Amino acid sequence: MKTYKNIIYTLFLVAIPFLANAQKKEKSIATCEFTVEGVCEMCKERIEEAALIRGVKMAEWDQPTGVLKAVYRKDKISEREIHEAIAAVGHATDQVPANEAAYDKLPKCCAYNDGVDKH
Repeated sequence: MKTYKNIIYTLFLVAIPFLANAQKKEKSIATCEFTVEGVCEMCKERIEEAALIRGVKMAEWDQPTGVLKAVYRKDKISEREIHEAIAAVGHATDQVPANEAAYDKLPKCCAYNDGVDKH
């Protein structure tokens, strides 16, 4: 009887790490869409590159609508961090204003606040 208890106890101890790892490996993939200010193809490249930070799997900015779609892992990054990364390169989002110093360094064709026609 004691041997069966030892075997069961050993199997239980061996199984715990496997069960714990199975739960940790569950990825929480999320998709978000939000508006990002921009004007041209150079903006598109800059915005998408800025959005592709650790944890972001895909980022695509639609120039005509100004909407960025991102697919990211919620266990690695938050949507807010994506907004902040884009704002840091000079492009305002619907939640975070652009970094003014970065905006001032944008090429003239990318100056979306300076009366440039977006379409």
